[in-house]
Amino acid sequence: MKKEETRRKKEKGEKTKQKLFIAATMLFNQYGFRGITVDRIVEEAGVAKGTFYIYFESKDALIAAFISDYVRKVDTDYRVILDSFSPDTSSSQILLGLFGKIADTLTEIIGYTSMRTVYQLLLTDDIDVGAVKEYARDLYQIFTVVLERGMERGEFISPLSLHELARHFVMAIRGLTYEWCIRYPDFDLKSQALTHFQMLLNGIKSR
Repeated sequence: MKKEETRRKKEKGEKTKQKLFIAATMLFNQYGFRGITVDRIVEEAGVAKGTFYIYFESKDALIAAFISDYVRKVDTDYRVILDSFSPDTSSSQILLGLFGKIADTLTEIIGYTSMRTVYQLLLTDDIDVGAVKEYARDLYQIFTVVLERGMERGEFISPLSLHELARHFVMAIRGLTYEWCIRYPDFDLKSQALTHFQMLLNGIKSR
């Protein structure tokens, strides 16, 4: 009985957090981070202000938690894509498939407005968005795994270490995404990303 009650409380807590996340995201995208108060967020979410502070110390803490949670979910999706390839698929094909999926996720699911907001946070450094910028995130590990596989199979060769190489791929994604944000809507992120990464892969392919 106690376990069931604990489970229900946990589920209720997660639903409340999601309500706050959804309300905050909508408001932030529409009015910006600094133009929205905790009062406005709880009003939009239909949650008591006291309840907000059970889960978050401040508005900034909510933003950091939301971004961290979202990054984990997105990286889990990328891991599923990685696992969907057959063992005999070339590492180049896997990486291009991942790049295509990342571009689709950014443009169709996360969206330009949200990504612009994330870059604003990264540039101002007012809020902890380490989940996005740190190389410890799962996306970096995914690239490392695929590149290592390519090297072991003799598909890739590079004077850079495996970790340096993976870091360059992540930096390329960030640069392309930033370019998309500043040139939106006249920049086709997916086609540009696939072209760019094909060039990177050509540079490390074994001759």
